[in-house]
Amino acid sequence: MRYKIIIVFAFLFSTHAFSQSIEKEINTSLKEKGKLFLRFDTKNSFITNSKVKIFGVNLGLNHNNTIKYGIGFHSILFSPVHKTFNITDENNEIKEIKTKLHFNYVSVFGEYVFYKTKHWEGSLPIQLGFGNSYYKSTKPFQKKLFFYKKFTIHYEATLIWQYKFLRYFSLGAGVGYRIMIIDNKNLDERLTNPIYTVKFKFLIGDLFHDTVNLFH
Repeated sequence: MRYKIIIVFAFLFSTHAFSQSIEKEINTSLKEKGKLFLRFDTKNSFITNSKVKIFGVNLGLNHNNTIKYGIGFHSILFSPVHKTFNITDENNEIKEIKTKLHFNYVSVFGEYVFYKTKHWEGSLPIQLGFGNSYYKSTKPFQKKLFFYKKFTIHYEATLIWQYKFLRYFSLGAGVGYRIMIIDNKNLDERLTNPIYTVKFKFLIGDLFHDTVNLFH
């Protein structure tokens, strides 16, 4: 646990030192009126040795396309991590319960766009997630059972590059890491793991702003 906290604080310190060098740009951007945005995204990661896809929806403010921040909700899609539990029912009979791992959380996020040209964009998103992880029974039409449900906190940092083309489309890729600050030890699964993304995006926000400008 101690080494994880040290890593988190080391990264936060380096981020702070870096932000000092570009303080003027950040302050200038924050003086601009923030524009509300809604963003859906998916990212790939691992739980122990199993590949998972995490879906998220983010709501926040965008200042001058340089500083973005807000809140989000995230959850595993199609969990590949399974576990079987044996429980004793009211008739003292042993029943086998099949379950899937769930990992859901609400996040507070911030993003700094440190590089911008006509086609290229580089950004550093970070987030702090608060949620829970647990096993949930999978048998349909039956009362759902939960096992080892526990509160978790984690930190994520990612480096993302994006290439824009044909005005309203972009391709992007990113790599990062998730560090569990408060983990669920009962799961016997490793949630601290790398993150990676590959994205194809239709820039509907740019299309909307261009359309609005046509009528002004």
